[in-house]
Amino acid sequence: MKHALQGFSAIQIGAARIIFAALFTLIFAYPCFKEFRRSDIPHLIVIAILGNSIPYVLFPIAINYIPSGIVGITNSMTPLFTLLVGLFIYGRKLKPLKILGVSIGMLGTLILINPFDTNSIVGYNWPYILLALFGAACYGVSINSIAKLNHLSPRAITLFAMLGASVPSIFILLFTDFAGKFEYNSFVWTPFISIIFLGIVATSLAMVFFNKLISITTPIFAASTTYAIPIVALAWGLLFGEILLLNHFLGMMVILTGVWIVNKK
Repeated sequence: MKHALQGFSAIQIGAARIIFAALFTLIFAYPCFKEFRRSDIPHLIVIAILGNSIPYVLFPIAINYIPSGIVGITNSMTPLFTLLVGLFIYGRKLKPLKILGVSIGMLGTLILINPFDTNSIVGYNWPYILLALFGAACYGVSINSIAKLNHLSPRAITLFAMLGASVPSIFILLFTDFAGKFEYNSFVWTPFISIIFLGIVATSLAMVFFNKLISITTPIFAASTTYAIPIVALAWGLLFGEILLLNHFLGMMVILTGVWIVNKK
C-alpha cells in the first residue's frame, strides 16, 4: 500500500484494487455464476461493501498518517470484532473467558494508540488508528456474513463480492483523476503495479483461500489468521525504515493475548 500511495489516492487504490481483483477472479471463477441465488444478495452486499470497499479505502488513508506496522497490528483485532458481531447481531453466546479476551484486546488497543502521549510517533494522528480499527470491525461483520453462505463455493463468494464492489469502484475511478495520472507522471507505473499485486494476490487469491477456511472451520478460527498480519506488517515497516516504539510491540502482544484467549475452548 505504501508504494501505491506514492502515485494514487487512498480511494483510488481501493477502487482499482477491487477492479483488478474482479477481473482476475472472473478468469477462474466464471463457471460459478450458476451458484447465484437472489436470496444471497443481502449477505453478498455486506461482504462487498464492508469486507472490501470500505476497508480497502480506510487502510490506505490510515497508512498515510501512521506507520504501516501499526496499521497491521490493528488488523489483529479482527477476531475480536468477529466475536462481538456474532454476539450482538447473530445472537451467539459469549462465555466469561471470551469476555476476558475481548477486554484484554481492547486494553492492547489503548496501549497501541497511546493517545495520552502527544510526543509519540503517532502523536496527534492517533485518531487514524481508529479508522484502521473500523476497517477491522468491517471485516468482522463480513466474516459473519460469509459464514452464512456455506452453500456457495469460496470462488463463488469471491466472484460475487468482487463484482458487487466493482460497481462503485468503476464510478470512483471515472470521476477522479486516475487515468490522468499516467499522462503527466512517468513514475506512476510502479505504484500501479503495486495496485495490481494487491488486487490479484492480496485480494482475489487471498479471499478465495480465506473463504475456504471459513467453510471448513468457524468464523472465529478463520479470523484468527490475522495473528500473522502484525508480525509481517512490523517486519515490512522496519524494513522500510519506520520507527516503532515499545508501546507498539507491547500493544501487539496484549492484543494477540486477548485474541488467543478468545479462541480458547
